[in-house]
Amino acid sequence: MSEGTSGADRGRMMPDGWHEFADGRAMAVACAKSVADAIDRALQSHGDALLAFPGGSTPVEAFEILAEEPVDWERVTILPGDDRLVGWDDPLSNFAQLRGFFAKTGANLLPLFDGETEQVQAARQANEALARFDRPLDLVWLGVGGDGHTASIFPGPDYAEALATTETTLVVRPDPLPPEAPVARITLSPAAIRSAGHRMISLRGPAKREVLLKALADGDRSEFPVGRVMNDTDADFYWSP
Repeated sequence: MSEGTSGADRGRMMPDGWHEFADGRAMAVACAKSVADAIDRALQSHGDALLAFPGGSTPVEAFEILAEEPVDWERVTILPGDDRLVGWDDPLSNFAQLRGFFAKTGANLLPLFDGETEQVQAARQANEALARFDRPLDLVWLGVGGDGHTASIFPGPDYAEALATTETTLVVRPDPLPPEAPVARITLSPAAIRSAGHRMISLRGPAKREVLLKALADGDRSEFPVGRVMNDTDADFYWSP
């Protein structure tokens, strides 16, 4: 792991918690260890662990490593930090991806969307399910898009509500809809992300890196959702080229 500052970053204040890696494998190992450590802390603190994981391709190698860790998985609940409002057999489903990696571990897998409920009821049902834990999430692990979104917090008709709500989840409609996944989504809210015991963001590539660093520097004035969501909020950031 490299904690140094590259030539491109001279004169730029890097955020606390920034970790750079030579390649994706090294980053995946570090992410898996960070999650395993968060689980251990949660189990020691209150006997179980409640975690939100990202979708997409970036965390896949870390998922593979993490699923082999000797964790007391039966006391761990995993949910997607966001999901598309599609059935569980749809390749766009983040919950389906999590099932593929973690069903074998014995962890409790909690969907944000059951694949069938009317969209207007989806967030209500997800909020009720999470309220039963009677505490914030122990860990929220996020990604970041090239357009600066995180979880499914995009600019669009629900953007202001997403930033302001005190609810744990809400249904959002990105505008424009991403061409690779043109569906409405359900997402953890910024309030839920900020209240978590620990936050981490993993990302790859120089373009996303520049977006994230600019967003974090601009904070609540950022044009990118991730800057608004993470404003004045501690996290660990894991990046590889």
